[in-house]
Amino acid sequence: MSKMWSGRFREPLDPAFEEWQRSFPFDVRLLPQEVAASKAHARAIAAAGILTEAELVKMLDGLDRVIPFALEEAGAVSGLTPGAAAAIVALHPEAEDIHHFVELTLTKVIGDLALKLHTGRSRNEQIATDMRLFVRDAIDETLAGTVAWREALVDQAQAAGEAVMPSYTHLQRAEPVLIAHWLLAYVAMLERDFSRLSDCRARLNLCPLGSGAIAGATLKLDRTIAAEALGFDGPTTNSMDATSDRDFAIEFTQAVATIGLHISRFAEELTLHSTAEFGFLDLPERYSTGSSAMPQKKTPI
Repeated sequence: MSKMWSGRFREPLDPAFEEWQRSFPFDVRLLPQEVAASKAHARAIAAAGILTEAELVKMLDGLDRVIPFALEEAGAVSGLTPGAAAAIVALHPEAEDIHHFVELTLTKVIGDLALKLHTGRSRNEQIATDMRLFVRDAIDETLAGTVAWREALVDQAQAAGEAVMPSYTHLQRAEPVLIAHWLLAYVAMLERDFSRLSDCRARLNLCPLGSGAIAGATLKLDRTIAAEALGFDGPTTNSMDATSDRDFAIEFTQAVATIGLHISRFAEELTLHSTAEFGFLDLPERYSTGSSAMPQKKTPI
């Protein structure tokens, strides 16, 4: 099976090296993003006269069928779960990466027309685009989670009314505070978390498609077509930066690490407050474990 890059090569890859450099077991999770970016690119090359209107319709229809086709091949019934992804990878040892897999699958679905999809683009810009879409999706999901948690905390704070509790410094009782005050401390943390994620999303929301390998596309493409199709604010401004930039992934990782600290702090306080020494709350048994040696215990973990 020829590679997408194998034009000048005459000697097959060493099997061990081929397996080592194969990214498909890792980037298979980018399948929805790769399909979306491919549809956007198809529209751009159609506008440039590479695809006829009929070919574009066939291409877009074929791309819509790639994920269902792959899942059906893998016998998956619950979407692109980790198990389904592993099955897809196992069934396609010839696929080098997610880009190659989509091209191979699209060829099965619509024939050789699929090969025209790679016209005017490079895998460098493809992975840069897929990663931005993946991180953007993750940010949106995380933002929704922070909003839901924040609303739940506000509801609990309102329900607590004027009830008081001791506040603590160095695990020693300090001053009386409203229970609502303790709960709303986490709302303040979540507001900062929300802001950090929103800032990260705004910075990443530019489209690398049309950047080529490093110095732009080989065709005169209207880059705003792909950007608009994918919900980006516009195209990236510098092709060399666009294909190499992963700042957004680092920013996202930093932001969710901070959220993780806040979650850990909240869980630790719930654990402390549910012990006999504190006794402020009683966790439901469905969120607790016991002790094999001391059956009277209910452990809040």
